[in-house]
Amino acid sequence: MPVAVRIALRDLVRYRARSGAALAATTFAVFLAMAICIVASTRFGNPLNWIGPNLSSSQLIVYTQQSQGDGQMTQLSSAQTARLAGELDSLAASLHTRSVPLESAATLYQTGTPENSPSNFTGFVYVATPQLLATYGIKASQIAPGTDILTMRPGLEGLPHMEMTWGTFGSCSGRCTGNEPRPPCTLSNDCVANPVMQTVSILPGGTSAPNTVITEYAVRKYHMQAQLNGWLLQAPAPLTATQTSAARQLAVAYGVMIETKSNTPGLGEFTGGATALGIVIAFGVLAASVGLIRSETARDLRTLTAAGASSRTRRTITAATTAALGLLGAILGMAGAVIAGLAWAHSSLSTMLGDLPLSDVLILLLGLPLIAAVAGWLLAGREPPLIARQPIE
Repeated sequence: MPVAVRIALRDLVRYRARSGAALAATTFAVFLAMAICIVASTRFGNPLNWIGPNLSSSQLIVYTQQSQGDGQMTQLSSAQTARLAGELDSLAASLHTRSVPLESAATLYQTGTPENSPSNFTGFVYVATPQLLATYGIKASQIAPGTDILTMRPGLEGLPHMEMTWGTFGSCSGRCTGNEPRPPCTLSNDCVANPVMQTVSILPGGTSAPNTVITEYAVRKYHMQAQLNGWLLQAPAPLTATQTSAARQLAVAYGVMIETKSNTPGLGEFTGGATALGIVIAFGVLAASVGLIRSETARDLRTLTAAGASSRTRRTITAATTAALGLLGAILGMAGAVIAGLAWAHSSLSTMLGDLPLSDVLILLLGLPLIAAVAGWLLAGREPPLIARQPIE
């Protein structure tokens, strides 16, 4: 290594009390940021309990349910549904799109082990009508023969113990107590165990959007009865306040619910904020620590300067000091967060690393020491004062 780098590393070893404290603080900052990224990725990556933004800014859903007060909801009558559908077609035409009917026919569960209660699939499982598939450019040739479910939720396709239920499955005759045993999953009970799924990333990813749909093949095969739940308007551009207001007034006229994009943050906002927080804390620690370490070696730096060392050498020493602390802190912090995440989530290493945003990992692992080195290079290099005589400490 160059002499300046060797001097910087030697000084880190000589002044272990300060360099060790700096390394510990930097490690903790990276650990905190990476731990938040791991927890957020695990939570956002749950294919059953899907969380995140509900819709995009160009999507709008009008439901067919009317509020009757006291939390009671009723369906629109056939005549009201027909009139609302016609007015929605006119509204969709003004948005240069079409209203897409959203029909539901089945529900998904993961039964798990016998001692665990079934995990309910959050959200509607809509029917993959030709109009809905055409909205997102999905062709029939892209669907594998015999597929029951199309989904964009990563990991849902590979989950074991999945059940698709419809019709009268689970309904009790007479008075229900809520403690009735779960019936066996058979076709005669309107249930299919481990339905055939296919991951289609083109489907929308919002929690309220049709991110998981049942194919028309499955609807025909199992003789399901589809029910209209609402209409989706997928505009070519983000909806303006005027357009949203027009849709809301139409919904109020019929007493139905309308849903637009909420302010729910996505995975990128969580991980990006955590990464930025970790880097800011690490930079503050590095700036204070490197200043203390270099102050301890001020006499050596004056000797180097008197011997002819240029500002480039002085800059290299500071840059190497910050880069070494930043790189080692990033490695230790990331390793600690991954180990803690494995213990917390009870998942495999490949699954956890596959869920993590690669950009945030690279920023912490490579960007932190690189930016620290650049900052150290730019902020150092001043010639130390009082080279000719011994300073008064």
